[in-house]
Amino acid sequence: MSELIPFKGLVYSDSLKNSMDQLTTPPYDIISKEAQKGFYERHPNNVIRLELPIPPDPETPEDNRYLRARKDLDRMIREGSLKIDHQPALYPYSMTFRDPLSGAERTIRGFVGRIRLEEWEKKVVYPHERTLQGPKEDRMALFKATSCSFSQIYLLYPDSQGKVMGLLEKSSHERFRAKDADGVLHVLGAVTDKPTIDSVVGSFSKKALFIADGHHRYETYLAYRNYRRTLEASPDPEAPYEFVTVFLAALEDQNLSVLPTHRLVRTLSADAARTFVTDLATRCDVTRFPSSEPGRFLEALRASGPTETVIGVAVRDSNELLLCRLKVERGEGVKGLDTYWLQEGILSPLLGITPERIRTEDLLRYDKSSESILEKVFKSREYALGFFIRPVSPKVIEEVSLRGELMPQKSTYFYPKPLTGMVMARL
Repeated sequence: MSELIPFKGLVYSDSLKNSMDQLTTPPYDIISKEAQKGFYERHPNNVIRLELPIPPDPETPEDNRYLRARKDLDRMIREGSLKIDHQPALYPYSMTFRDPLSGAERTIRGFVGRIRLEEWEKKVVYPHERTLQGPKEDRMALFKATSCSFSQIYLLYPDSQGKVMGLLEKSSHERFRAKDADGVLHVLGAVTDKPTIDSVVGSFSKKALFIADGHHRYETYLAYRNYRRTLEASPDPEAPYEFVTVFLAALEDQNLSVLPTHRLVRTLSADAARTFVTDLATRCDVTRFPSSEPGRFLEALRASGPTETVIGVAVRDSNELLLCRLKVERGEGVKGLDTYWLQEGILSPLLGITPERIRTEDLLRYDKSSESILEKVFKSREYALGFFIRPVSPKVIEEVSLRGELMPQKSTYFYPKPLTGMVMARL
């Protein structure tokens, strides 16, 4: 089904291998402007200059963030800070971290390769979320300027026996390691042994792939591929732009960690908040906790049963935490998701926050930290409402995707995510 290939990675020079902490960043879409500036200051060759360049002021067609990324890319290659590997490889990649929910130390083992780009309707790569146009326009401009892929899309593949990683780890040698701001240890290896690569590549011809993170980038890579085809009289089906760089992890890996993505609503009058709480009680069985007892509230939320549909709500004006058991018939696919029922049972009917408005208006904020939600609602009081979601299993993505359904945006947050800059690819 899927076509996997090894590739000659664009990587930092071996002379910089002890500086990877200073050269790499998290994925671009979770970097704040403050963090962006900090990465610029950390090292003159930090990958932030390529993946998320700071725009000049003023920004013009002749001098813009994307052209500056290209200039920095050319400079780093010219100076020898970046180089292209001599041999095609698959790149084993592990992430050792402390689980934010359980506190246990865990290690996710996957690898980086390239797969042939296919449209969704080919049913080779399965999406589970809708996308927005703005982020795709930004990435497209970067791809056109740099002809380079700096980060990987996060994909899941079925392998209940763990055969793929068993093969790769026998032949891997370490290339780079880095520790991120959360203390996660990222280790990149490389496998160049042809029999091993051929065996892994052959196994993927029968595998469907599921996007965990990177829907916007995948659709942008498709558009970029089509753009590149228009520039050539006879497009090469094996050209680099026909493929996309991906991090692949086994769907059944027990160490996969999916964090809930909570919601925040900023603007709501005191009267509207009271009406909301009253209306909520008609749709849910509500258990009330004072804002001074967040531990007891969160414990009750996490202890709720999988057959229940349970949403937590923080209400600023009443200083309450509400545990809401929705009176709905929980089903399969998206109807088995708390995020679906939050949207359909609470946000749309009670607050008028419809999926259409979410796509076109700045109505919600998202945060993976329950502690951060509590701080923003009850301490800084900058938000009127916070909504707490329970985590989902990675298998839910497979179930929803194979049914041809799409989850509400920000239904999953895979943690940790591969660092940008560990291995890159020319397009």
